[in-house]
Amino acid sequence: MAKDKSKDKDQKAPGLFAQFSEGVKFLRENNPKAVPIAIASGVLVAIVLGTIGAYISNFNFLPMVLWIVLALVAGYLSALLLLSRQANSTVFDKYATETGRTSLAVGTLTRRTYKGVQQPVAINPKSMDMVFRVVGPAGVVLLGEGAKTATAALLEDERRKVQRVVQGVTVHTFYCSDNGDGVPLKELHKRVSKLKRTLSKAEIFAVQNRLSAIDSRSGMPIPKGMDPSKMRPSRKIR
Repeated sequence: MAKDKSKDKDQKAPGLFAQFSEGVKFLRENNPKAVPIAIASGVLVAIVLGTIGAYISNFNFLPMVLWIVLALVAGYLSALLLLSRQANSTVFDKYATETGRTSLAVGTLTRRTYKGVQQPVAINPKSMDMVFRVVGPAGVVLLGEGAKTATAALLEDERRKVQRVVQGVTVHTFYCSDNGDGVPLKELHKRVSKLKRTLSKAEIFAVQNRLSAIDSRSGMPIPKGMDPSKMRPSRKIR
């Protein structure tokens, strides 16, 4: 029993501070300027807000202390937000051409209002063209990557299968590509997030459960080349 517990503990996702530390380390290795810029931005925000607060409070002690605390908090949050955005952008840039890259966009979407898994629901084992699926406020969204023509055929096949299972639900398809033929990886989650809402929370769960129940392809592994579970964008992206 003790061994099983230790295994479960090892398999748990890293905590918030561990994730932050990993993110900073990743940025230092792949985008060295990001951390200093974020720190400078936070310091600047704190100084500007603190100076404004000092003048507004007429340099009275207690109001000035409150403004200084507010300035420090605002500076910290602005630095953290900028760091998070830089981390996301760097991750997307680094893996823009890797097989299975679309799973990063899926990971970002499923931390919000979308439901799905970071595994392809359709794949061509020879060409490695693949399709990922998420369900959310806009309906069912299919995200494809690979050779454009072959991926388009995979997306269309999957769209027909989905519509047979959940008739009346809107199905959107996107082709992920950074060579100008499709939507760049770093823009994919933004494009999906801007889609018109057509489903309520209850309907999202119902559609996802129905698709999951008939999906005999679950458990299909991500191809070699990257591990999206280890290279996930920051949870603080907006």
